[in-house]
Amino acid sequence: MTTRQSYDWKNHRITYRKHPSKNAKSKEKFVLIGGWCSAAGYWTLNIPFFQELGEVIELDLVGHYPAEILDPKQKLTLQEFLEAQANAIWESAGEANITLIGHSTGGMAVLAIASLFPSRINQVVSIAPFVHGPIRGPLKLGVMGLRTNLGSIFDFGFRLGRSLPKALNFGFSFGVYDSKSFHENPEIKKFIEDYYPQFDNLNPRSILMILEMLDRADIRPIVFGNEVPTLIMRGEDDPVVPGEDIIEIERTTPNVKAVRFAECGHFVHLEKRELAEKVMLNFFMSKKIPSKRKN
Repeated sequence: MTTRQSYDWKNHRITYRKHPSKNAKSKEKFVLIGGWCSAAGYWTLNIPFFQELGEVIELDLVGHYPAEILDPKQKLTLQEFLEAQANAIWESAGEANITLIGHSTGGMAVLAIASLFPSRINQVVSIAPFVHGPIRGPLKLGVMGLRTNLGSIFDFGFRLGRSLPKALNFGFSFGVYDSKSFHENPEIKKFIEDYYPQFDNLNPRSILMILEMLDRADIRPIVFGNEVPTLIMRGEDDPVVPGEDIIEIERTTPNVKAVRFAECGHFVHLEKRELAEKVMLNFFMSKKIPSKRKN
């Protein structure tokens, strides 16, 4: 396994790991960016699929371990978030032959970055992307706590919740359609077991800063009219990101292929992995990326 490399940009330290391609014919680089509360190792089950198509770059989401926000006292804006994420992409992958893959907050980032830098991005896969605030539900309390200088309460609560037995299982259970079936899958069991030590290193204050930024964010004006070839995949039973938000993006973006997965929640790439990979492969083949896999 290749070593993890680090890149500093202004108030951010972002890391990445490169996984070599198994396809000598392809020059494509697949940059994978996880969602809110993701950490290193988030794409473990999906990386072998992308390696059949090109070089894979596993890139931190801004502020998510091993990434760091160096000064947590500085307010984070959507512009800074996108600039930091984009510069980390150029640092790790160059500025050509790039396919962006993102989930949730990462899905939001790849949509916006492709719109801002269309000449550098060949295509995009956005999985259950966050589109705009405000944050809904109990997490809104964390946002308000940070704004009223009570973020330490969220920090304590996050650390306490993370320390509970099988806390990560509960998090995935909330986001998937069929929790029982999901957790009985041997590959998922092994993935969560290996992933937990990375998840346990998340910095509560950093992810709260991202959450507060998301509460104010709206990428609709950025992505409107974007013509970079884009595949949007989402579950029909996603309890995290409202379907109507994503539909609005699908309708106002001219070069989008939208695929909805029945009986599927927020984690399409894990819940329906084989089907999701088939859909992605068909999308990539239509864009003439060489493949060693048979459809």
